[in-house]
Amino acid sequence: MSNYSGAKCISCGEVFKDGDDVVVCPECGTPYHRECYLREGKCINEKLHESGQSWRQEEKEKNSENIRCIRCGFENTPDKLFCEKCGTPLMKNDTETERPFNDMGRQAGFNNQGTAGSFNQQGDSQYNPFGRQLVFDKDTDLDGIKLDDYAKYVKSNPLVFLSNFIRFGKFGGKISLNFAAFIFPHLYFLFRKMNLVGIIMLIVTGLLNIPTAIEYLESGMLGYTINIGVDVESTLFQGISTAAWYVSLALQFFAGFFANYIYYKTAQKNIREIRNQDIADEEEIVRRISSKGGTSWAAVILGFFVYSAIVVGGVFGISKIIG
Repeated sequence: MSNYSGAKCISCGEVFKDGDDVVVCPECGTPYHRECYLREGKCINEKLHESGQSWRQEEKEKNSENIRCIRCGFENTPDKLFCEKCGTPLMKNDTETERPFNDMGRQAGFNNQGTAGSFNQQGDSQYNPFGRQLVFDKDTDLDGIKLDDYAKYVKSNPLVFLSNFIRFGKFGGKISLNFAAFIFPHLYFLFRKMNLVGIIMLIVTGLLNIPTAIEYLESGMLGYTINIGVDVESTLFQGISTAAWYVSLALQFFAGFFANYIYYKTAQKNIREIRNQDIADEEEIVRRISSKGGTSWAAVILGFFVYSAIVVGGVFGISKIIG
């Protein structure tokens, strides 16, 4: 049966699935559902009988646009992102036609890290890390926006983000883990062009790290000692330093667990604004969505220098006030 998975019965037009009772024409090899063959009473693939060719040879050409799963071999239609049978991310068969969704598996290393899974058309439950495993396509609607627009906005690492977006849009919830945002909360939002949140996070994080920088400089923990004039052993300073550390840690957890949701809402807002503009050219709309989203290393580099300036400026500002 596995040799016919994904192929269509020539009589009823339905795709063969595992467990179907399949019979083949003894002359040309054309497969049928047993009921269909009995109903027809003979093989109706007269084209093959006249040409003397076999079904396998013709079907290979016919299904050249299908996407064969690298894990289970199932033939999926070109609009699928995940294998309809096992859920493995799919890679397109050729590069002649642009199919950005089929490329996601390659970009993510064929590693399904999504926390939501994907929909199949019948809504059947397949397997579950955090709910149902879903098979979705580019026309899937999430809060009034097509998944294809989200993919063009996200650009890099789409499999992880879109899986989370689907969970937010279809099942609710706002929490998902973003390790990069947890480690670098003051830079990650700028990297993903969430500039307002990024600037706020940058300023607050920089200010909260001033007590730690003073303590490091006064104690020589950085390899050299600079006398700032602050008694780092005092109860007042230790209280301020501890409070700042806890607030900073709370911001890290906030960023780590809510960055993906904030990104989802930011993408929604920006895509809607572009779609609501009076632009007739779809290519121009796509270009603007792609340009508005994506990533920015320039913002990260600039943010790093601004963060450093806040910390260093704060340290020496306090030194001058005390001095």
